[in-house]
Amino acid sequence: MMAGSDCGCLICRLEASLLDELHHEKSLEEYRLWAASSRVLAAFPTPAELVAHLHRHHSDEGSSSADEILAEFVGTGRNGPFGSMRQRILLLVFVPTIHRTTSQIGAAFPAFAREDTAQHLFAILLEFLDSQELRARRSHLAFTIARKMRRSAFRWAIRESRIKLANQPDLSGALPDETATGGDASRAAVLLSDFLDKCQQRGWLTVEERQLLIRFKLEGLTGAELSRASGRSALAIRHRVHRLLERLRRIAQKPGAGIPEQLDLFRP
Repeated sequence: MMAGSDCGCLICRLEASLLDELHHEKSLEEYRLWAASSRVLAAFPTPAELVAHLHRHHSDEGSSSADEILAEFVGTGRNGPFGSMRQRILLLVFVPTIHRTTSQIGAAFPAFAREDTAQHLFAILLEFLDSQELRARRSHLAFTIARKMRRSAFRWAIRESRIKLANQPDLSGALPDETATGGDASRAAVLLSDFLDKCQQRGWLTVEERQLLIRFKLEGLTGAELSRASGRSALAIRHRVHRLLERLRRIAQKPGAGIPEQLDLFRP
C-alpha cells in the first residue's frame, strides 16, 4: 500500500482493489505477455514492481527511466490490446498524487465531499492520459500529469465555489478573519483567486507571477516541486514568492484599491 494512504477513503479502497486484481494469476499472465513484447517493460517481472519503480522515480528531476516507461504507456493508448492493464497500472502510479491533491482541496474547500473530489481527479487523469497534449511531450511526464490534475481540480473547485457563493449573498458581509481562518476556507480560496485576477488585469502581476502564486498558495505545491518545474533553486522560489506576497500586501493597503478584504489571505 502507498505509505500513509491506508485511511479507508475511496482512493485507498480503489488502490487496495487494484493491487488485489494485479496479484491474480490471470492479470499476472496478461502483464507477462505485454512485458514480453516491450523492451521497456521487460525489466519488471510483475506490475507491482513496475508501480513501485515509478513511485520511487515519480519526483526525480528528468528521470529518463520514468519518462521512458510513461511514454510507452501513453503511446499504447486505452484501445490497445492491454488497455485495461494499462489503465489499472497508471491509476496505481498516480494514487499518491490524487490522494494528496484531494486532501489539499479538502482543506481549502471543506464543503466539498472528498469522494466527489477524488472522482473528479480520476476523471481528469484518465482523460489527460489520452490527450494529444501529453502525447506531444517527451520528458517530465509524471510532473506534467500531476500538474495537470492539480490545476484542473483547483479550477473546478474554485468554479464550483463561485457558483455556491453567488447563491448565498449573505456571505458577502463576512469579516476578514472569518474568510481566512473560519470554517469557510473555500470562500477564502475564491477571494484569493479573484484578487489575483484583478492584480493581473491592472498590471500589478505578470501572467508568470500570478501562476506562481496560484501554484504555491492554492495548489499547494512545495518549493522543491516548483524548483523542478522551473530550473530555479527551491530557496530562490521561496524568496520570489515572499517578494510577491509583500508587494500584494502593499497594494491591498493602498486607499482606493478596492480589495482590502484579501489582506489576511497573504499571511506567511
